Amino acid sequence: MKSITQANTKESSLVSRELRARVPALYQQGKDVETIADFLSLEPETVQAVLDEAERHSRIVYVYADGPLPATVIDVRNLTRKIEITNLTEELTSRAFGVKETPGWEDYEYFLESRCMPRSRYGIREELRDLGLDFYDPFVIVQKTRGRVYGDRQYLSRMSGEWILGYDEILKNTKEGSERTEKLKEYLRKSEGAWKLDEGQYGRKVPDENTGGQDIL
Repeated sequence: MKSITQANTKESSLVSRELRARVPALYQQGKDVETIADFLSLEPETVQAVLDEAERHSRIVYVYADGPLPATVIDVRNLTRKIEITNLTEELTSRAFGVKETPGWEDYEYFLESRCMPRSRYGIREELRDLGLDFYDPFVIVQKTRGRVYGDRQYLSRMSGEWILGYDEILKNTKEGSERTEKLKEYLRKSEGAWKLDEGQYGRKVPDENTGGQDIL
């Protein structure tokens, strides 16, 4: 018997590329499944299959670390704009969202920008150009810098699909709380190579107008 995921993937594969792009766009505009189905002359099941596929492809999982210690696992669902986190430390200043246990989308956007150079910094255009960017986009910047900023030891690691499979197994087989936290800590210890930076890689070089535009640590 085929799983629901396999069935949904087959349903989605029968839809044209154009419709696979339009369905998520309409959903993000606030349209529900039935409305989208009527508008695009699709079956509701097909619309849901397309949305399920888009959700899987838009998902990002980060490990946010403070030096050698993982502090927060951030599970981002871009399509539905949902954020789920697991804090791995009691140290609030090490966590991605501090005291917040259930951050919203605006918290996530603010967090990403906090891990970038300031928009108004002197020489920002040159910095962006050095990163191969023409505009200021916190999401793209942290992909390139791993969220490292001048003056602290914290950074972001975007996890691979293979790593996420193991992570999902932990979510599936544990309840939220100390058991899940300990399982995640064990998993992260075993997969250090996937997220951990060496000490010499902490922080980020920044241009200083007082040093003639040279990078300093």
